[in-house]
Amino acid sequence: MHLHRAPLLAFTALLAGAAALPAAAPPTTTQAPAPTHAPGPTHLPPPQPPRCADVASLDLERILPSPPAAHSAQERAELAELLQIQRQRTPRQAVRARADAAVSVFRFADAFAHPQRFNPASLPLTTALFDELTREEASVMLRAKNEFARPRPFRTDARLSPVIELPTSASYPSGHSTFARATGLVLADMVPERRVQILARAQEYAHNRMVAGVHYPSDVEAGALAGTALAAMLFACPSFQAQEAAAKLELRAALGLAPVAEGGTLPARGR
Repeated sequence: MHLHRAPLLAFTALLAGAAALPAAAPPTTTQAPAPTHAPGPTHLPPPQPPRCADVASLDLERILPSPPAAHSAQERAELAELLQIQRQRTPRQAVRARADAAVSVFRFADAFAHPQRFNPASLPLTTALFDELTREEASVMLRAKNEFARPRPFRTDARLSPVIELPTSASYPSGHSTFARATGLVLADMVPERRVQILARAQEYAHNRMVAGVHYPSDVEAGALAGTALAAMLFACPSFQAQEAAAKLELRAALGLAPVAEGGTLPARGR
């Protein structure tokens, strides 16, 4: 284990209090063709102030370790890991990474037994809930990125060839990874029967930032910590609790599932 990652992993276990995420599948060895730059769609909620988190209540500079120093052995190791991912990136993986550039809970549809039922047209309350989560994430992310001010890996190593539109924000922590972890935890709270699949999808979504060539591994790990902290704040926020309760009823009905107790607890017979 890299020394830099030890505090990240320990802090994740402390904050999450949740089931461990499944390990990501190892990449294949198929050589990818020369990638092209293609932007992924991004869903942005209407501009409104956040209700549950801000930079005063969730100061990521206080809870995240600093990123590896520029030109350090750790940075070189992470760049080598990204180059290895790039060499082994298949066309299918590139397509998936481009699609996961979209910041949308509906990218998690394939975590469900009936993905077609998980769509914004059928789920206005669920859409609004995750719009709120996205606003909350954005309210704390920009300042952290600006303060840590880590250049993107493709700026440091010209051998990296991202497959999505080049982001202009700083690299650390990963906002997509933060969104993925917070979204995964909230969605799993709403549909605990699919918790394993949802959290696996959240991990894949975050990992695809490395597949895309736009984030270091430590950016993604830090985003997972930030997303866990954000989810904890949302679960403790009365307005979010009320909004989640209504969205949960809507979502479970759409998926053909019975209501569950508050907190996502399944009846004993359903475990």
